[in-house]
Amino acid sequence: MVILSKIAVRGGHCPKVPGAKAILDELTEDRLIKDAVIKYLKQLGHEVLDVTPPDSTSTSSADLAYGVNKANSWNADLFASFHFNKAYDSYNGALGTEVCVYSEHEIAKRVVNAIAALGFKNRGQKIRRGLYELKHTSMQSMIVETCFVEATEDVALYRKIGADAIGKAIAEAISNKTTTTTPVSNTDESTNGVNNTQTSTGDNWISRLQAECNVQGFSNQAVDGIAGPKTLAGCPTLRQGNRGNITKLLQEKLVSLGYNTNDVDGIFGSQTKAAVISYQKSRGLSQDGIVGQNTWRELLNL
Repeated sequence: MVILSKIAVRGGHCPKVPGAKAILDELTEDRLIKDAVIKYLKQLGHEVLDVTPPDSTSTSSADLAYGVNKANSWNADLFASFHFNKAYDSYNGALGTEVCVYSEHEIAKRVVNAIAALGFKNRGQKIRRGLYELKHTSMQSMIVETCFVEATEDVALYRKIGADAIGKAIAEAISNKTTTTTPVSNTDESTNGVNNTQTSTGDNWISRLQAECNVQGFSNQAVDGIAGPKTLAGCPTLRQGNRGNITKLLQEKLVSLGYNTNDVDGIFGSQTKAAVISYQKSRGLSQDGIVGQNTWRELLNL
């Protein structure tokens, strides 16, 4: 039996070496899974090292070697790399979850069964001895393919459950212990139609932002199109992984200022994060890609 004192965890791919993309973007979603797994593993008493490559990584070989080398030099007891699968351009139905291994082992079995217990089709353990991460790690390892990015039923189930709950299930399966912490929702914004309220005296974008923050319960302010302290206080912190109308309004503003978010779709992905970082740099703010009060203050011209 493997004693798991030290666990190396990696989010697959990086912006310059992107992963699978269809209904879901692998790069965005595996970061959410990775972060949740790390959070819950720490709660369960494990020492965890995040071996995700930096966003500046530019080649596939460097992307793969980074996590493996970090895990090996740290003498980890387990290496877990998180990914999302893709088999078709599109697929109407369920394809499921699987865990790739160099040779089958109990931890991988627990993980794939735990994800399947949430409702995903169980594809089991898959022996993949040619995969770099499995071939070159010096400890027990696994590549977790959470679900398929193009499979409509996989995506619907993933969005319903949320990355945090899936990460919790994976961490508990790795640890073979449970935590009583209640997982958070994957989507913390409304996705109903953005309010189009416009006043005769105020700014339309600010009016819509004020109205949306009110609708979602972040504020109770006048919808007058005039930014003030209540408008700023009512803006929630946004980061990669958020989805919804406030993220869409953020993207709209960034695009109007000349920053490319790739799309105004209400999904805070890697390109929106990059746009936020560029905006923060231009305003002399901390460049963390997180839209908190200081970034909102600049966006609101306060």
